[in-house]
Amino acid sequence: MWERRVLKAKGMAAFKANYWKCVLVGILLTLFVAGTSAGVSRTARPAMNPNGYTVITDGNSTAVVDNQTAGQIADAAAETEFAIAMQDPAFRSMFITTLAAVGTAVSLICLVSSCLRLLVFNPLEVGCRSFFNRNTKAPAEMDEVKTGFHPYGRNVGAMLLRDLFIFLWSLLFIIPGLIKHYSYRMVPYILAEDPSIGAKDAITLSRQMMDGHKWNTFVLDLSFIGWDLLSALTLGLLGVFYVNPYKYSTGAELYQVLKNQ
Repeated sequence: MWERRVLKAKGMAAFKANYWKCVLVGILLTLFVAGTSAGVSRTARPAMNPNGYTVITDGNSTAVVDNQTAGQIADAAAETEFAIAMQDPAFRSMFITTLAAVGTAVSLICLVSSCLRLLVFNPLEVGCRSFFNRNTKAPAEMDEVKTGFHPYGRNVGAMLLRDLFIFLWSLLFIIPGLIKHYSYRMVPYILAEDPSIGAKDAITLSRQMMDGHKWNTFVLDLSFIGWDLLSALTLGLLGVFYVNPYKYSTGAELYQVLKNQ
């Protein structure tokens, strides 16, 4: 059984031996493969009194209520105003048109994003993993990233299957999706190292390689949480120039160990 500290030491050594190229490829892998997340928040209510109560004035009358009640009143007033506005045909038509336009824009953005991931970012991931995998043996060149686009159709199809399987398992619950994420973790490495292997065979081989190693790999990922917190404190700068390429180098070392078992 492999040891985390040994893998991380090897990953660190490979990273430092080819520092700037690892940083650059790490940026590609983080920006275009890891993706971004966006949060949606409610429209902010009016600021409430920090003492736990709010003064509400309506015409000549004034009332003091607790913050929770004040929030409920504000929500009810907003809903009433919206209902009244919707009775105006011009406003209703403008609202429906705006809603349709926003929906169309969001759909187009999602479609373009999905196409980019399928046709560009997934092969790019294969190339970036290939770079870090080759860097475990000797300092790799940036040109290694381009190998992810050959054979292009095979790589696109295999990575699509990987993403599809993970998505379908995630529909059952978070845990099955997470398990399958680790099961198929080695797919891009396998594709990068063996251009002749088929898409389904790469997925099957990854599942076999990760059998009995998923939990330890999960713990390996958790062992970087301290570095991730430090990276957050530096607004991601530590992640760009140290943590992310360190993680990617360690991941490549894990592939080398599992491949040879």
